[in-house]
Amino acid sequence: MGNLWLLAEVAAKVPKAEIAIGRQTELNSTNQEESIEQKDVGKREKSQCNVCQKKVTNMAEHMRTHTGEKPYSCSKCGKSFARSYHVKTHMMTHTGEKPYSCPKCGKSFSQSCNMKRHMKTHTGEKSYSCPTCGKNFFQSDNMKKHMRIHTDKTKIIFEKPHENSQQK
Repeated sequence: MGNLWLLAEVAAKVPKAEIAIGRQTELNSTNQEESIEQKDVGKREKSQCNVCQKKVTNMAEHMRTHTGEKPYSCSKCGKSFARSYHVKTHMMTHTGEKPYSCPKCGKSFSQSCNMKRHMKTHTGEKSYSCPTCGKNFFQSDNMKKHMRIHTDKTKIIFEKPHENSQQK
């Protein structure tokens, strides 16, 4: 039921043609519609999403982030994905394939981005800094988790019992 509500909300903000075909079109000099993606194969134009204002190259794929649609599924376990290449990457969990190896320690990864993130542990590079206190982190997710300590009002503060109080 939640996905239907989200889909209705997205549909209200995005022109139907944009959801249906997932690409922006424009009129060429002879007043014929021409796909921007087909106009210049080497350079893909970006369209701005009417829901979140991000500029994206594939509007149909991007809209799935708003609708929750996951049309691609794993043939081994049935897990669903919004993008076809996510299925390919996921399949590596079943095959055990890890083609990317850290040149420092040899640890293997299924995705190059994970290897690059891991390599920061060797260099000591901490690219993410808390805007509130300045603490540095290797990963943005760890920084985001940390930032909750500055805003979380539900923290429980434990105090030491007074030394002069006696238990009976």
